[in-house]
Amino acid sequence: MGTQLRKVKSENKDLGGRGKLTAKLIDELTVYYGLAIRRYSHSIEEMKNGIWATFHHKISTDENPQHDNCPTGKDSWCSWQKAKAHETLKNYKHKNSIPKDVQKAILPVYDKLSSDDLLKRCLGGFTQNNNESVNGLIWSMAPKVTSSGAKIVEIATYIALSIFNDGYDNILLMMQIMNLKIGLNAHQAYQNLDTQRITAANLRAQQTTKQAQKLKRAPKKNLRILFLLRKSRCMGQELRIEGNTKSFFSVTH
Repeated sequence: MGTQLRKVKSENKDLGGRGKLTAKLIDELTVYYGLAIRRYSHSIEEMKNGIWATFHHKISTDENPQHDNCPTGKDSWCSWQKAKAHETLKNYKHKNSIPKDVQKAILPVYDKLSSDDLLKRCLGGFTQNNNESVNGLIWSMAPKVTSSGAKIVEIATYIALSIFNDGYDNILLMMQIMNLKIGLNAHQAYQNLDTQRITAANLRAQQTTKQAQKLKRAPKKNLRILFLLRKSRCMGQELRIEGNTKSFFSVTH
């Protein structure tokens, strides 16, 4: 998704600039796309609905809200559905809706990446790669080179599965349960981690498509950098929260 959107931007110079197809928007759409595939990897139809739900969510305006396919309820990722559940829609305002020229330009990308032929390859969520990815997350928190006890490995497994299934937002929920004050830096840091995670996953997934030969020619160091960055942040990375420095996943053996 990210590669395709960046290609569209490079081919249409007028799509750049504030409020248009920015790098931030591309990253956000890429994360949404990847999460839709992983959350609904058991069904082509649900994957497709999830992908298009994110597209219509981002093009919605106050005059034309399009959130019917977004998850409902107070815990929905969709702020409109969340406001509806809290009965505060009258005060709700859409922000940063995708402009019509950008919508038109990226629509073919969504058509292509939500095709049945492509989504068939995503059924089961790339099981083998997923297992390797989950194992990597677990052992980055409880390294094999140290003598992690059973309880530490169990906790690391729970955290890794939470991250893998729903992204790093789950870490924020854990922090909330522990009554830690969550600041803007924490949100941004974990959003960046999710972007890096989905980007790496998309690069791996493309090895099963017609782009495989192109990827083989690309420098592999980029994937290595992403892996090392994710690993370093999972192992006792210090993160600033409202002026305080907290260290997460550091364990004393």
